[in-house]
Amino acid sequence: MAEKKINFVIYDFETSGRSPRFDQILQAGMIIYDSKLKEVEKVNLRSRINPDIIPSINALKVNRLTISDLLCQKDSSYEMTTKLQKIFSKHSPAIFCGYNSISFDEEFLRQGLWETFFYPYLTTSNNNLRGDILNLARMVHAFDPKCFNVEKNDEGKFGFKLEDLSRINNFQINNSHEAISDVMATKNILEIIKNNSINLFNVFMENTSKHKLGSKIRNENFFTLYASYYGKHFIYLLSYLIDHPIYKDNLLAFDLKFEPEEIVELSLDDLRKVFYSKNKKFFRKIKINKQPQILNFKHALSVEPYHNISEENLKKKRKILNDDEFKKKIKKILEEEAESYTTNKSQEVLFDEDTIYSQNFPFTDKQLMEDYNHVDWSKRWVIAEKFKDKRLRYFSAKHIFRTHPNILPQKIFIYLHQKISERLNTIEKRDFTTIPAAIQEADELGLDLEKDDNYFQKKQLEQYNIYIDFLNDYYSYKNKSPKPINFDGDLSKKLYNE
Repeated sequence: MAEKKINFVIYDFETSGRSPRFDQILQAGMIIYDSKLKEVEKVNLRSRINPDIIPSINALKVNRLTISDLLCQKDSSYEMTTKLQKIFSKHSPAIFCGYNSISFDEEFLRQGLWETFFYPYLTTSNNNLRGDILNLARMVHAFDPKCFNVEKNDEGKFGFKLEDLSRINNFQINNSHEAISDVMATKNILEIIKNNSINLFNVFMENTSKHKLGSKIRNENFFTLYASYYGKHFIYLLSYLIDHPIYKDNLLAFDLKFEPEEIVELSLDDLRKVFYSKNKKFFRKIKINKQPQILNFKHALSVEPYHNISEENLKKKRKILNDDEFKKKIKKILEEEAESYTTNKSQEVLFDEDTIYSQNFPFTDKQLMEDYNHVDWSKRWVIAEKFKDKRLRYFSAKHIFRTHPNILPQKIFIYLHQKISERLNTIEKRDFTTIPAAIQEADELGLDLEKDDNYFQKKQLEQYNIYIDFLNDYYSYKNKSPKPINFDGDLSKKLYNE
C-alpha cells in the first residue's frame, strides 16, 4: 500500500521580542500546502499587545509595527492562540515547517499553548512531523552548493537570511518580516530544493520524524552529522555510543576522525578529563528532538578529515568502541553532568513561565484546564480557584487581566498588578523587556534616527516613548490603587489622539 501523502503547514511568527518564555506572538502567518506544494489554505492572525509585556522597540522596527497597531487588534493573545490551536489541529497530521522554526517559532508556539492550557507538543504528536527549512538550506548548500545561490559576507561566512536568499535567487519577498510573506519565501526555498536536489530533500523528509532519526542513528554502524556554526559548514563522521541515561531524546556519538584506542582503556578520572577537554572533541551530543541533519556515512567520507579512512578501518574502530566497560564509564560521566546541572538549576529562582519543561501540571487539574477554556469569562476565575497548581491560578489570572480585567476580584487584580510592577520596574537584567531596558533601547534608537529621515521609524519611536511613559505611571509603586484598564483601541485613542 502506498504511503499516505500529508500536507505541509508552513508557518511564521512575528513576536514582541526574542524570549519565548516572556514575549508574545504578535502575528501568526501560515499557509497549508499539499504534498506537491500547491496552496490549500492561507491564514493570517494578529494579536493585541498584552498589558504585562513590553515589546522591544527593535522588534517593532523589524516588524514595522506601531503601538497603536498593537492596541487596535481585535483578538487578544489568548484568542489568537486558541484560533492557532484549532487551525493546527484541523490540519493534523501534517509536516510543520518554518524558517528557524525549531529553535524559535516552535518555542513560542509551545509556550503559548501551554499557558493557554492546551497540549504544547502539537507538532510532534498524533503522527505530526516537523522540519526546519533553515537547517535544510544549510545542509543542501554544504553538499550540493549549485542547488541555489548563497552569498558570503565580508568575513567569508555564508549568509542564510531569508530576505537575502529570496533576493539572490530571484524571487520577490514583499514586506519581509511580515509573517505571511516569510511563509511564502520559506515555501519558495523548499520548492527550489525539492526541484533541484531531490535526494537531499528526501533526507530532510526522513529526518522530520524523531523516531526514524533515532532508529537511523542507533541501527547504522556509522553516519554523517551535518551542523552549521557561525555561518560555516561542519561535517562529522560519527558512530553511535549510548543513549543519554537521564535526558530522553539525547544521544552520544564518537567522532571517527580520532582513534578510539586513545581513550577506551582510560580510567574514569582520565576519561572525564578527556570528555571535557577543548583540545580534542572525541564526542558529539545529539538531540534528536531538534531535527539534527543525519545522512548516510558516505557523505562524510567525501570530505576531510575523513576522506582517507577506509571502511575496513571504520569497522575496526567500531569494534573497539563496543566495549561495555568503556560505555559504563561514559554513562557515569553523563549521569554526573546531569546531576550537577539539576543541582545548579534548582538554585536558580525561576518564574512560573520558565517551568514548561521542568514541572508537569497535576493530572487532577487537567479536566479543570479544559473546562476553563469552554466557559464564559465571568465564570473562569471560579474554575481557576479550584486549581491545585499555583501556576495555573497565575496563568488564569493573567488571561483575565489581559482580556477582561474588570471581572477579576479586586484582591487578585491588585496582587497581579503589584507582581507585574515588580517585574517591569526591576533594574536587573532579565530575559524580558523591563521599563528601564525599554527606555535605554528607545534612547539608543533615537540617537540613530537623529541622522535618519525615516518618518515611519520616528513615528514608531514617538508612539513607543508615549507608551513607556504611560506604563511607567500605571505600574509605578506610587500607584497604590490601580484601576483595571483595557489595553485596546480606546487606550490607543487616549494616548495618540487618533
